[in-house]
Amino acid sequence: MSNSPRWCLITGAAGGIGTALAVEFARRGYGLLLADLDQDGLDRAAARVEGSDSPVECRTLDVTSTDQVEALAAWCRDSGRLPDVLINNAGVGHMGDLCTTGLPTWRRLVEVNLFGPLNMVDAFLPAMRERGGGHIVNVSSGQAFFRLPTWGAYAAVKAALGVYSEVLGFELAGTGVRVTTVYPFMVDTGFYRSIEGETTGSRLAMRLVPYYSNRPETVAKAVARAVEGRRRVELITPLNLVGFYGRVLPLAPEIIAGISNLVLRRGAKRRSQEAAHGHECRQQTAAR
Repeated sequence: MSNSPRWCLITGAAGGIGTALAVEFARRGYGLLLADLDQDGLDRAAARVEGSDSPVECRTLDVTSTDQVEALAAWCRDSGRLPDVLINNAGVGHMGDLCTTGLPTWRRLVEVNLFGPLNMVDAFLPAMRERGGGHIVNVSSGQAFFRLPTWGAYAAVKAALGVYSEVLGFELAGTGVRVTTVYPFMVDTGFYRSIEGETTGSRLAMRLVPYYSNRPETVAKAVARAVEGRRRVELITPLNLVGFYGRVLPLAPEIIAGISNLVLRRGAKRRSQEAAHGHECRQQTAAR
């Protein structure tokens, strides 16, 4: 192997898609820069690629911290490990009605899922432009196409990331820096298993994830092929085409959202009525 390997920096590398990406890019000869808040998870991810010829560096990182991201970029420059491929994979999920999603949850989603990638791009893009080459991968979500009830907040932020990423790719044309925007559908990882559904239907949907989702290894291979093929957009699965093209078909979005609303929000109306009744009782008690 060359003394100067290509380097791939992956955020959210401690599990799921991130670890699968580490294994896939190591298989393709990249040195790995693995970043995550979970140090134990990073150690497990590094162990997955033991025995390969790829060097591995692990760094604990909070992508919402500008100082930490800039410190990592400085270390990469000083150590000669500037990434050839930057994969912004770190993210957090949320499931719940928009009217019950508080501002702290919105801020967390925006800080991690949108400003996290923006922090990374801001820190690493200048060096890529200076040397005239590099590849940025931003992991959005197929939820951006489907607009499913109970996933509104998550989908809105991931849609914003998708727009940012795709426009960035066009703006960087001619610089040697390429951008790929990835839209995974449901992926069988701890990401979805850690999300508690609010309703009977949403809890059932989470339990059934392994039966209708992609495996993280499938996503990782698709991302690697997209980088090698210099593709602007990678939809991962044909199911995303249903949501993407469904926006232009008469009644399709309403039908999809209507069915999803019946399934995902089952039980929500009853709880809303109970909450309203409790509020009314508290008001009456206060009046007494």
